[in-house]
Order: sequence, then structure tokens, then C-alpha cells
Amino acid sequence: MSEDLNCDLAIAEKGTVGRRVVANTGWMVCAKALAAIIGLGSLILTTQTLPIASVGIILFLHGYMLFFAEVATFQSWQAVIRFGTHDVQCGDTNALGRLIRFCIALDFVGAVAAFILAIGGLMFLDAILPLLPSFQEQNGIVDTKVNIAQLTELGMVYSLLILVHQGGVSTGVFRLFDKFKPLALQVLVMPVFRLIGVIIAAISGAGVYGFLAAWFVGSLLGYLSLPLLALMELKSRNLLKTVFSEWPKLNTSHKGMWPFVWKANIDASLATGTTHLPLLLVMPIFGPAFAAVYKVAEEIARLLSEAVLLLDRVIYPEYARMMVRGQSAHIWRIIIKAGAIMLAGGLALSAIVALVGPTVIPTVFGPEYNDAIILSILLVLAASLMGVGAPLYPVFFAAGKPGKAIFSRLAGLVLYVVLIFALSPLIGKMGPGWAAIGGNLLAVILAVWLAKRTLNKA
Repeated sequence: MSEDLNCDLAIAEKGTVGRRVVANTGWMVCAKALAAIIGLGSLILTTQTLPIASVGIILFLHGYMLFFAEVATFQSWQAVIRFGTHDVQCGDTNALGRLIRFCIALDFVGAVAAFILAIGGLMFLDAILPLLPSFQEQNGIVDTKVNIAQLTELGMVYSLLILVHQGGVSTGVFRLFDKFKPLALQVLVMPVFRLIGVIIAAISGAGVYGFLAAWFVGSLLGYLSLPLLALMELKSRNLLKTVFSEWPKLNTSHKGMWPFVWKANIDASLATGTTHLPLLLVMPIFGPAFAAVYKVAEEIARLLSEAVLLLDRVIYPEYARMMVRGQSAHIWRIIIKAGAIMLAGGLALSAIVALVGPTVIPTVFGPEYNDAIILSILLVLAASLMGVGAPLYPVFFAAGKPGKAIFSRLAGLVLYVVLIFALSPLIGKMGPGWAAIGGNLLAVILAVWLAKRTLNKA
């Protein structure tokens, strides 16, 4: 063990675990909710300016980039918390520095691999899309074949964002030290600059390329801002010299690191699959116009369920510290309380969408987006089921058992894919919504069972 007296490893743990979870979740939810509102503003302006099929193409390209950026890359923030918590507790700055260097190298290698896979996927799409029924009609586009070529070419340029999507270590540093305010601030960078770009594109009449550029630049600035803020945090703690005393490399002295990061990556990939995969499946099945409709419904659901998507990330550092201190017996009570609140909130939000959606959605987005009304209700219900699982999955990582998270997520994702292909021909465009509910329900049932077993053995 090594302790550098000039380095600051202090964590200001104010109040009880429950109070900290509520406070940190509050910061992130408020920031994400505001970001979602700003993002919704960008989406509304885009849908009112461009044809529905063009909107679908922009949203598909962005979703495609995010899918590979988050599925193929390593979620190094998990490792920073899992192993860094012990280093901080022991005051071992050298070990913490080696951990962060390792995770930086991991992020870089993962990003390069993700970019290569994304380019390969675009080549596959270029060959397969002309064979699909939804692309053998015009779908509101003058020349389908030409637009498929344009779609893949634009996708290759847009996928360059994957190379700068390396915020895992930065996120882990802030969560390790219980600093959620900078994370909340950073969340606003992307939507604010995207909205500025969209306004410029709308006023100038730049067309689909101008709007796509707005999405690209907003994302670029958002991705670059997170590492910059993390460097400032490390500097304030006098950790910069320790972290960058050597070049980052894939060499670690932390026992069990590689099995953990591989399993964490698989679990994160499965979780991302439920987030970004639907849009990638919807577009080939129903065409780019319905992709725009689906994305509108998805954005409404996300706006109304940000707490569901953030609770697991806020609560994970608390679980890790509780287990290190031998307090795992208290975790199940937190799970029950948090899960019940998330479920009740999700059901209430679904009722709100059902009441106001039929009036608001067609008025704001236009009559072409009517299908988003029912879809948004179904996706909010699916998100409420995710809320029940949100406090469960961190248990597996805090206990060093990520394989159990993988099992439950994989089962849910497999069922989702089966249902979307089975239900879409039977019930049409509402199939993806019901598929999301079915997949999430199975995943939650398995997660409850496995989390209880894990805590009983902890």
C-alpha cells in the first residue's frame, strides 16, 4: 500500500445512504430531464422542418453510432468503482493511478474496435437494405437505392464519433468520489449545442445535411467535455501526476480485473441492446418514416422515466461501499423501496401519457406521428419495469458477480428480439412496444430471484 499525503482521496459522504442516493439521483434526474426537454425541442423543430423519412434517417444514424459506441466498448467506469473503492479506502494512490491508466487504455482499445465493427455493419446494411420490403417502396424518398448509398456513406462519417466516445473512466472518477454535480452539468452540453445547431440549420434552410451536422457537433462537444471535467477533478485532488506518471497500458495488478471487465462489457452491451437496438430493428422492418415515429415515442418515454435510467448508476457506488464495510444486509430493504417507487411512478406516468398524448403529440409533431401516442404509453410501461430492476443489477457488480446480471439481461433481450419479429406481423407497429414490455418483465423476474440469492450469500 502507498499513500501520498499530497493527494486528496476524501469522499464527502453527507447523510445516510438513502439520503445520498436521493440527492445524487435528484441532481442527475433534474439534469437529464432538462436535457431531455431541450432534446425534445430539437426533435420538434426537426420534425416540423424536414420530411418524416429524412428525420428517420438522422435518428437512425445517431442511434446506430450510439449502439456500437456503447455495445462494443468496455464500460470501464464499472471497474473504476469496483476496484477503486478498495484503493480509496486503503489510501493507495499508486494502485488507483494504475487502475485509471488501465481503464483509459481499455476505453481507447474498445473505441477503436467499436468503430471497425460499425463500419463493417454499414457495409452489411448497404447490401441487405435493398432486399427488404420496406426499402423496395419510396417511403417518401425520391430514389431508394441512391438514399441507401447515401445512408451508408453518411453513417461512416457519423461513426467517427465513436472514436471520441470514451467517457467511461471520467464517469467512474466522478462516481467513485461521489461527485455527481459535474456529471449533471456535463449532461447539458450535448443537447444545448445540438439545439443551437438545429436552430441554425432551420433558419438557414440547410436541409438534412445541416440537421445531421447539428447532431454531430452537439455529440462531439458533449463527448469531449466529460474527459476535460474529469481532468479538472483529478487536478484538484493532486492526482494528475500519479495517474499520468506512465503511459496508459493494458496491464493491471488488480486481481480478477480481466474477468470482471469482460463480464461488465457483456452486461452493458445487453443493457444497451434494449436501449438502442429497437430503433435499429424498427427501421429495416417498417422503413425510415416509422423510425422517426418510434424515436418520438421513445423520447417521450425517456423524458418521463429519467429516474429509471439513472438510479442504477447512482446507487452502485453506495452498494460497493456498503459491501466493503460489511453492510450488505441492509441492501435488500433499499431495493424493495426503490423498486416500488419506480414502478408506481412509471404507472402514473403511463396514465398521464394516455390522458394528454392524443391531444399533444399530433399538435406538436403533426398527424404523421399519431402512432407515437400508443407507442409512448407502452414504452413508459416498459421503462417502469426497468425501474424495478434498476436497484437490482448493481448488486451483482458490487458483489463481483456480473455473470448473474448477464444471464437476466440476456434472457430479456432474447425474448424481446423474438417478440418483435413475432408480434410485428401480427399486430403491426405496436409490436415493438409490447416486445419491450415482455422482455423487460422476464429480465426483472430473473434479476429479483438472482439478487436475493446473491445477498443471502454475501
